[in-house]
Amino acid sequence: MKPSLGDSSYDNLVHGGINAAKNGNRGLAARLLNRAVRQNPLDARPWLWLTETTDDLAEKRDYLEHAVAANPQDAALRRMLDALRWKLDPDAFAPPAADDDSRPEVPAGEPIAAQTEQAFLCPKCGGHLEYNLETDCLTCLYCGYTPEMGEVRSAADDEQPFYAMLPTEKGHRWAESQQRLKCERCGAVSLWPPGQKALKCPYCGSRQIIESAETSALIDPQGIALMQIDEDEAARRVQAWFGLGWFAPDDLAKAALRHTFHPGYYPFWTFDGILEMHWSCDVKEASMTKYEEWVPHNGVENEFFRDLLIPGLKRLDFKILRKLGPYNLLDVVAFKPEYLAGWPALAYDLPMSDASLLAREQVTRQLRRELPNRVYPGRQKRDLQSGGVNWLEMTYKYVLLPLWIGTYTYRGKRYRVYINGQTGKVAGEKPRDMVKTILLIASGTLAALVVLAFLVLGAMEFGWLAVP
Repeated sequence: MKPSLGDSSYDNLVHGGINAAKNGNRGLAARLLNRAVRQNPLDARPWLWLTETTDDLAEKRDYLEHAVAANPQDAALRRMLDALRWKLDPDAFAPPAADDDSRPEVPAGEPIAAQTEQAFLCPKCGGHLEYNLETDCLTCLYCGYTPEMGEVRSAADDEQPFYAMLPTEKGHRWAESQQRLKCERCGAVSLWPPGQKALKCPYCGSRQIIESAETSALIDPQGIALMQIDEDEAARRVQAWFGLGWFAPDDLAKAALRHTFHPGYYPFWTFDGILEMHWSCDVKEASMTKYEEWVPHNGVENEFFRDLLIPGLKRLDFKILRKLGPYNLLDVVAFKPEYLAGWPALAYDLPMSDASLLAREQVTRQLRRELPNRVYPGRQKRDLQSGGVNWLEMTYKYVLLPLWIGTYTYRGKRYRVYINGQTGKVAGEKPRDMVKTILLIASGTLAALVVLAFLVLGAMEFGWLAVP
């Protein structure tokens, strides 16, 4: 039986080990703290203070990984683990002078995550690096230097087991190394590399951007579809879209010239797996007698699904996204933070568990619609019922997809437009020409009256309709 955190003998071991570590008695501290972790490996405190009993960085990392596994919600522990992985100064783990038994002191000053290599600064001139769409590489905005980014790898095989916890080794390094900015107008949270400033919200274009609380417990993306459309191309696509559609006002393309676009990488979840659905029904069998013969049958239908896309941002409209699709998910590459240099990424507010419910609802609804055509096709059936379902081999992947969101004004009213940053497809809100709408309704009504008149005349001619 594992001791509770309030057990006096266990607490004596922990406090004794911590005091020995503070006093520099490493041998005694190691013995006491190792006894404590054997009794209760789910307490982060002894694992954390075991880092003070060794100078070996590999051992320190092992102890900290156990501490993070015991308390994965502790952002400070994850920062310390990242600091050790990045081989920062070991003095960063010096214990506090105060009688605080919670953890060794985290040094004051700049956050550990805000290191130069994460701020994407040019090693030649110190200027900011930005991911360039034309060259497909990082480029210094000042001197034009292009550092190596390493191999571009496909993310096709990066699905994560749905029912398993993310490994501790992966941590949340990328999410914690970003600035977290929140829009006071629409509430969207965007993530930016340290050292870069966001002037506008990538979702609504508002300048009401404030620093928000630290991002914690966010899953890191496994893949990213790189932006292929720049702002000029986005504007051209929207201008052409203005002229599409019979109901669009004739002057829309001219009257809506004033528009702005905001790029961003938006969070999406993809799901793979197999749905196993049980069913039962009666099937009409061939009979040589005059009586109908219905025979009960039951079985299982399977639905294989792959790359089922669910937006990770609740405010993204499913109808708009369907019009923007499809994204070419085969072109998704393994995520690197360098791809976001100069580009904002939106943080998800729909967790993976909730997204999986939406995905499973879609697959279940689709299979139930298709069930009458898939069970004994071409045969007469009655009382077809779908029963229990099982989900097999489910995996998920968190990907970032490029999107331009713009706004324009037509006759005093604001409208929103979306551009698929990978394919350039456009969808959004468009005003309707009332004159054209009225004409269409009138012409439809007139056509219906003409058809009705012909039917009445035909009925009278053949005597089907008596005339008094």
